[in-house]
Amino acid sequence: MSAITDFFQKIQNQIVEIQTTINQIKTSWENFQKFWDLFFTLVPWEVLLLLIFSVILLSVFNSVSPKTPKANLTIAVLLLSALWIYFWGLFGKEVSYSKVIFVSFYILIPLHAIGLFQILYRFGKKLYWNKRRIQPKTWDSALHQLSLDYHQLVGKAHLYHTEIQENRDNLYQEMERLELSLKGIKSLLSQKNQTIVKSVEET
Repeated sequence: MSAITDFFQKIQNQIVEIQTTINQIKTSWENFQKFWDLFFTLVPWEVLLLLIFSVILLSVFNSVSPKTPKANLTIAVLLLSALWIYFWGLFGKEVSYSKVIFVSFYILIPLHAIGLFQILYRFGKKLYWNKRRIQPKTWDSALHQLSLDYHQLVGKAHLYHTEIQENRDNLYQEMERLELSLKGIKSLLSQKNQTIVKSVEET
């Protein structure tokens, strides 16, 4: 009897293990579905489709110009977006240009995010230093900036003295910075003149 009981107990244990495995698979599948449901609520399925075809087209463009993958992917996305609009207008009633642009931006913005950040950073840095040059707070800071810009210009002029024509833009930039520093000095002088005039009028 004990052998029969053990046999049925083993069968029961195996059934429990199978049920547990099935439940685990079911739970994993439900989690998988939830993940993709959440993913496609955040990212439209058209983005994934456009990305797949863009990567396929990118491999073709990279075979022609392997040194410009970012530009190649941009061209691929724009080309496929244009084809999407064309065929949508061909077979559909009304083309949603905003949707095509929105889907394209899902790929293009992350692709160029670093480059855009670098451009914005350089632009902000240029504005900051230009403001410091034009509107210095003290004589010491104004003279220090003027001295730096002057030595920077002279140093580059000596460095490029045999290649002036090739480096004109660089020298022009240094001259513009020096001119801004001079404007800052002039603004401080005008402020001091105004304070002197006011003090004379008050007396």
